[in-house]
Amino acid sequence: MTGLPAFVEPMLAKLGREPFDSDEHRFEVKWDGTRSLCFVEGGIHRLHNRRAADQKPRYPELDFLAGLPRGLALDGEIVVMKEGRPSFRGMLEREQVRDPGKALRKARELPAVFVAFDLLYTDFESRMDRPLSERVERLAEVVAACGDPRLVFSDGVVGAGRDFFEGIRTRALEGVVAKRLASRYLPGRRTDAWIKIKPVHTVHCVVLGWERDARGGLRSLIIAMEEEGRLRCVGKVGSGLTEELRSRLERELPLRARPGPLIPCEGVTGEWIGPGMFCTVGYLERTSDGNLRASVFRELFEDETWSQNEQPNDRPG
Repeated sequence: MTGLPAFVEPMLAKLGREPFDSDEHRFEVKWDGTRSLCFVEGGIHRLHNRRAADQKPRYPELDFLAGLPRGLALDGEIVVMKEGRPSFRGMLEREQVRDPGKALRKARELPAVFVAFDLLYTDFESRMDRPLSERVERLAEVVAACGDPRLVFSDGVVGAGRDFFEGIRTRALEGVVAKRLASRYLPGRRTDAWIKIKPVHTVHCVVLGWERDARGGLRSLIIAMEEEGRLRCVGKVGSGLTEELRSRLERELPLRARPGPLIPCEGVTGEWIGPGMFCTVGYLERTSDGNLRASVFRELFEDETWSQNEQPNDRPG
């Protein structure tokens, strides 16, 4: 073969619920970056996201990838590291840049690395029909031979998936991907050969208020959680609210109205309620500004001691 394909649709992972042990699987970090496929030929490199869009102009610090062996194609993620862990906020900043001059500045401020987790082609020959165990072994050799810290091999473990997951959860990383060692690379397919498992944290929150949607109905609840003995606003939650509960809250929330929030909520707008309503929320992690990321509503609680004789609008703001 004299050239690489213009694009390979990336293989996808199914969502799993619980971590597990298996000698037939390799367990890797689920990196909190943006999916990227790297193609190297003729002394140049191409970077494409999962929708085949060109990523190369946004990441000039990754131009060294052009020096990798010709006929190579890698699957991985572009990751922005901050304080030793992936920064999703940093990645969003990099992804929004279109101007070449700004891309150079951001490359200095928020440098990215290419984390490689699969090998699709070497010497212009497809390796996708080879088992994963063979592909990652060869990939480790390619990364080691490169010797550039901006190209990272996504290491993993075989067998001890539960312990690996616990380590990921403790470090507050995004999750784990369990990959069957004997599996082939299946472009564009989502099968149980790859299973992603994300740690979900649960927290009890105070409902501070609510946000309306375009129709005037309930879009999301504004919530706070306790930190070091004080309440702090941690954003909004709308996912997980059933239509039945939305209808109920649309009737009840206005009855609890107050002119302002119980605590400062900088940058958050909505309609505010008095004390007495609580909920349980699941989330993946905290953002850099303290909000809950990927929050999901679980359960509603109300304080039975809330005085029906106290008029919400008479409460101090």
